[in-house]
Amino acid sequence: MPRTIRDLMPTDLEFQMFVLDELADDRIAKGADVVKLTIGVTELAMPQIVLERMITSLKDPQFVRRVYPEGLPELRAAIAEFYNNRHRANVSTENVIVNTGSSPIFRNIFQLLSGPEYEIMIPRPYYALYLYCAKLAGATVKFYDIDIDSKRVDMDSFRRNFSPERTSLVVINSPGNPVGNIVTPDEMREIYQIVDGNAYVLNDEIYNNTMFYDEFHSPLAILPEYADHTIVTNSFSKGYRMYTKRVGFAILPKELQTNLRVIQQHTLLCTDPCYQAGMIEALGDNESPNHLMQVYRSRAEYTCERLAGTGCEPIAAEGGFYAMLRCGDWNAARGFASSKELARDILVKANVAVVPGTDFGVPNDLRLAFCNERYNEGIDRLRDYFTSAVRSERSAHARRAVAAETSVEA
Repeated sequence: MPRTIRDLMPTDLEFQMFVLDELADDRIAKGADVVKLTIGVTELAMPQIVLERMITSLKDPQFVRRVYPEGLPELRAAIAEFYNNRHRANVSTENVIVNTGSSPIFRNIFQLLSGPEYEIMIPRPYYALYLYCAKLAGATVKFYDIDIDSKRVDMDSFRRNFSPERTSLVVINSPGNPVGNIVTPDEMREIYQIVDGNAYVLNDEIYNNTMFYDEFHSPLAILPEYADHTIVTNSFSKGYRMYTKRVGFAILPKELQTNLRVIQQHTLLCTDPCYQAGMIEALGDNESPNHLMQVYRSRAEYTCERLAGTGCEPIAAEGGFYAMLRCGDWNAARGFASSKELARDILVKANVAVVPGTDFGVPNDLRLAFCNERYNEGIDRLRDYFTSAVRSERSAHARRAVAAETSVEA
């Protein structure tokens, strides 16, 4: 049997985010009023100026025929200029490559830089894409931990698992998914010093315009001495509100850009030029990402206010699109084997769709996406679900105690 079928274990790796989202759609189709907090697709509209640029490009018969496997030259130049101006980087168009979102860029980079004889280090909790792409590459996965309560990088776990001989790639995700943690400049510098040029460091910056309280710091600015080993990935899916348009990019050393260009010449051919034209307009729009950040910061804070003390404890996100709930004690007390069972119970009893932590290496926890105009209502429903369960259990316990006392008296 081929290795990719035998070893990838699709039942274990299936993205529960999509499973729960589809289960929610099934309930909605049957008339249920479900609040979906599953996929990180913002409910906020695409910026009008972006939409108009896309439509104008779509009506141009010559423009729609433009094919650049590595991305439109003008978009790549605009990305380089944006990072140089906004994030104080020092990159050129030759460092930039565009693809249909950042996910296929991860797949290509992992396969280019790793293989069965190598190791890839990813944070835990992790975004499921990292684990899946590492397995596709045949690499051994090593984890370094994010302390969920403090949201700090566990440097001891990083040192234990990094190998100068075997590690070929290290992934940093900041702001992080699902925790909403920020890797501080000091933590980032320490990671780079441990790696010491023996591996590439891939910085997933897809949520860098949803920083709730602090300024974002890119390694391209604060660690220029490591530029030859730094990869940055990003996308227009999140803060720029264009998840389904599938335009992402990477900024990376020129030799890697050249290799990825050749891969995309054979396997991608092109990303839609009309969508790419819209992304040029998006880079000039500061207001839309900032408004989204403010809305999601408010929802993150509401989550903590309403769900603290319910038994599934919220983690205060510092940025990003998600809230995380710690539900290990809740599951243990109620006999749920993992958050898969808990998420399904919540969907049935509370009509709220959430994502099991099994997708992220934290099998007893839950992830909630801020991306619903009824988000706060969903949080209120979750509070009712948790508190009503506790009240019901206390009532049942009291009834049993009364029954036992009556039996003794009799």
